[in-house]
Amino acid sequence: MAQRTWHMFTSITLIFTVLSIVGDVLSQSAAPWYENMPAVTMDYKVHIDAGKEDCYYQYVPSGATFYASYQVLKGGDGMCGFAVRHPNGQIVHPYEWRQSAEYADQSSSGGYYAVCIDNQFSRFAGKLVNLYLSVIRYDMWEKYAKEVEELDMNIKNFTVSYILFYKTFSS
Repeated sequence: MAQRTWHMFTSITLIFTVLSIVGDVLSQSAAPWYENMPAVTMDYKVHIDAGKEDCYYQYVPSGATFYASYQVLKGGDGMCGFAVRHPNGQIVHPYEWRQSAEYADQSSSGGYYAVCIDNQFSRFAGKLVNLYLSVIRYDMWEKYAKEVEELDMNIKNFTVSYILFYKTFSS
């Protein structure tokens, strides 16, 4: 009985150890959900307090197109600063005090872009700003569009077949 209990305990411990190791390996190697998507777009409404700057970071895979834009919706003089920093640290869109602006990088080298909205010149008025970020991998997008088109064709074929079947056997 004692030997049987010891074997059972050892087996259960071994199973939990193996599952724990497998879980750790899988959790470390799994890519974020958005890395394998053909396109990711985000549209935010953010409040920037008076005299403050907020920065947002977006991962862009190598070869993808990155697009960022903003528009002040309300508050103060209706303008704020906007700058974009490349993953290598270089400012690729310098600050401009405007109501809206945009930036696009057609073929990114990959990494985290910083998009900063600056309201430092406004001492009393906060701003409500619409921030739009988009990452598109056109190679994957073409493949995705083709798959959707093929799926649509299959659905149309199924629908036509079903209608013919229904007409044939409902009479």
